[in-house]
Order: sequence, then structure tokens, then C-alpha cells
Amino acid sequence: MSMDLLELVNSRPILGDGAMGSILQERGFKSGDCPEAWNLDRPEAILEIHQAYRDAGCDYVETNTFGASTIKLARYGLDAKVDEIVAAGVDLARRAAGDTCLVGASIGPTGALLEPYGDHTRDQLAEAFGRAATVLEREGVDFYLIETMSDLNEAALAIAAVKEVSKKPVAATMSFTKGAKGHRTMMGTSPQEAGIELIKAGADLVGTNCCSGPEAAAEIITEMAQSTPLAVIAQPNAGLPELKDGRASYPESPEAMAEGAGNLLACGARVIGGCCGTTPAHMASMGSVIKGR
Repeated sequence: MSMDLLELVNSRPILGDGAMGSILQERGFKSGDCPEAWNLDRPEAILEIHQAYRDAGCDYVETNTFGASTIKLARYGLDAKVDEIVAAGVDLARRAAGDTCLVGASIGPTGALLEPYGDHTRDQLAEAFGRAATVLEREGVDFYLIETMSDLNEAALAIAAVKEVSKKPVAATMSFTKGAKGHRTMMGTSPQEAGIELIKAGADLVGTNCCSGPEAAAEIITEMAQSTPLAVIAQPNAGLPELKDGRASYPESPEAMAEGAGNLLACGARVIGGCCGTTPAHMASMGSVIKGR
């Protein structure tokens, strides 16, 4: 694809890809396994998922590197393989994308809490993000998507780590849940505050992902848009999960998600993708609305 992410966003609304983890479960992934290890152990499965999103009309596919930091991989005894896992993740996404769509580098939270709430220092998180970002940049991603963040400090460290090694666009999204005070992250951050702080940290696009569905995403980005001039990204779940036969099942149909995508466009979203429970079928249905505008 000849345009970069920001050029695309300025030209038209764009369609992101959908879930990785919930589809891996359908392919035999077991609770307690490491999703990113599939880049090495089951590469054909990861490649097929990327290809399915490409064929659904997605403008980008995200690398299977969400949890590929030394801190998170250490839980599985795989921290020494971080460079190999990240490089394989980029290679698989790039092979699927070809010249058809962009490759976004997925960077998720480390799962560690910063001092004083936890026992990890800012330097430790910065080093973990920096190592992953260095490999992602070397292997040739098109942009970075720092996602599912709850702590603004951790999000800022991830953005800074990317900016140290790359001049490519950086999108940053946070995860919110709705309570008595409205939508807040786990650390108590509001959508408006998140928008302001993510911009200060250097993000080129801001938004939300992993919220309960398109309706919640629309409320969140409407609030966030009040505090930011930047393009806004929304990647909602396919509804709230329900446990069926010991496995999470997501209720929103592709048609319902398409209707939600139309509402997200009306609320100002310029990038619309999917998170937990969304499939290539969901993205194709949402794409018919997004690209029809």
C-alpha cells in the first residue's frame, strides 16, 4: 500500500482488523498458553488469520505481538525468545498483507504495575518496550498501535520507547469500563484526560479498544473528541462475553457490529476495528458500512 496510516486516515475512514485471541481459542489455544508463542509454534495458523482479515477488506493487520515484552513473556519462560517471537510476528503479518494493506505493530501492556502500586520501575518498563520496539522497527512495520492500556504512565512509556526508534505513526488506545462516574480506565482515567495525556506523550491517533461494544465505544470517543484535535480510533468488542461450555462467547452479530460502525462514524471515528470476539465476518460487515460512506 502506497499511503501511510495518517495519509489514509486523512483521505477516508479506514477499517482495522479484528480479534486474534478469541480466534486462537477456536483453533485450540488453551488458557495459560502464550498467544505470541504461536508465531514460532503454529505460524500457519497466525498467517491464515491475518490472511482472512486481509481478504475481509481490512486496511491493516496487526502483528501477533500484543504481549511480546520481556516482562510478560517471562511468565511463560520465554523472555529470552522475545526478539525471535517479535520478528516472526512481523514476518507473518507482512506476508499476509503483501501490497494490499498495512502492517500495524501491536504493543499491549506488560501486565506489571508501576511503583508505588507494584514492584516494577519506569526504567524496567521502558527497557521492555524499547526492546520490542527496536525489533518491530527493524523488521519493517508500517505503524504502531499501543493498545488496551489502563495506566497513562505505562502508555506514555510505550509511546516514548517507539518514538526513540521510529518516526512512523503511533496510535494509542485505552480500555474503559462504565461505572458510577462514567467511563474510566482501571486506574480511574476519563476519556477526556486520556486524550489530552496521550497527545502530550506523542501519539498521532488516540482512542479506545476492548470496550463492551460499539455503543460504549461511541460514548467514549465522543468524550475523547472534546479534548483532542487528532483522528480518533475505536476498536470495540463484539459485546460483553458470555460463558458457554467453559468458553467466552460474544453476542454481537456481524450485522449488529456494522450498525455500530455507522454510529461510530457519525461520532467522528476515523479508524474502526474490532477487539475481542470480532472475526473476519464482523470486519467485512463493518467494512461495507465504513467504506460505503
